[in-house]
Amino acid sequence: MQEFDFTNTDMADDLSEMAEHLSQEEATAAIAAIKALRDGKENTEAEDFKNWFDSAFLPILKDFAATTTSKLTVEQDARGDITATFTCRCGFDITANQRRMHMVVSAADHISVNRWSGSNEVEFTLIFGIPEDEE
Repeated sequence: MQEFDFTNTDMADDLSEMAEHLSQEEATAAIAAIKALRDGKENTEAEDFKNWFDSAFLPILKDFAATTTSKLTVEQDARGDITATFTCRCGFDITANQRRMHMVVSAADHISVNRWSGSNEVEFTLIFGIPEDEE
């Protein structure tokens, strides 16, 4: 059996009451602890997002790259957002039969297609933003 109890999670009143009586040293320590907790949470969220992306979307993107004989580059930036870029000389065609690729494209936050000056290649880029807190 598993149980998840979220009934007593509002400790804001307790924290507010404690904050009124903190010494300067306690306040400094509390702020440092909160910042460390938030930084750790951001790092964990970015890592979790990358792991999820690698499991859910990366196999689909790799299959599409193989199908289109293109080069696939995947990068995660400091904020946790993931950019997948396909590079190919022939262009890209996502057919009706490639439903999984349609799903991946529809999940992208930004889509761009470029052909840079002086290049014989087309770039197809999908950017996936790390999900924001839904609080």
